[in-house]
Amino acid sequence: MFHFQDAGLDSYKPRFTFDVREPQRQHEVRMLVEQLSAWKPTRVLVEAPLSRQARLDSLYAIYPGGGLDTLRNETYQLGFRLAKRIGLPGVIACDAPARFFDPDMSDAEYERRAAALGSTHASAADWDARFARLYARDDSMKTVQPLAATLRYMNSESRLRAGHGHYLVGALLRGEPGNYLGADGFVSGWYTRNLRIYSNIVRELRGPDERVVVIFGAGHVPILRELFLATPVARLDEVRDVLR
Repeated sequence: MFHFQDAGLDSYKPRFTFDVREPQRQHEVRMLVEQLSAWKPTRVLVEAPLSRQARLDSLYAIYPGGGLDTLRNETYQLGFRLAKRIGLPGVIACDAPARFFDPDMSDAEYERRAAALGSTHASAADWDARFARLYARDDSMKTVQPLAATLRYMNSESRLRAGHGHYLVGALLRGEPGNYLGADGFVSGWYTRNLRIYSNIVRELRGPDERVVVIFGAGHVPILRELFLATPVARLDEVRDVLR
């Protein structure tokens, strides 16, 4: 997914407005729910910390009343709606915090150390700028095409591979050879977070008939997709095959 309601936590800040509450967008969400429900899922997992499960349960208990229809996050607009449509008791939180190779590395500490290096790999800034243009293009596209088309594009193998590439340049290359600030203080946390998410998802697979829809931000998908393509405990069904 792209986040229907940006929380300001990603490096790219959306420039184009997407209001999922508009009548046409609501129609598109309903169509998505119909397609996803036809896949006959048994669980819906969402990008929320395990510690927020009780809050999700309390909100789900009053959905769609109590003004909850004003919430724009995809957890509520898509996850809750799908779970209600197929008669589930709720949605399941499966997000996890990152753990960096350097346990003392906070965002502020990373920036302090990066600034202290005094030099950056010559191509790092160029790659950041090129990916910023890609994100801006995608940000614009979501406003001019149907939601299902946007999700098919975002989950295409070529787009996932391109997006994952940003973690392999840019910040990763900060510093001179032998200085692994980018790997230890930035990228390692992203990988451990997704490994933890994968473990949370797998723990929700209770048997061979389990069919799980996982709703997460697009940046997570390249790693999660590779893990589920390789795992012996589950089979991955591609988005393009469900949202035809």
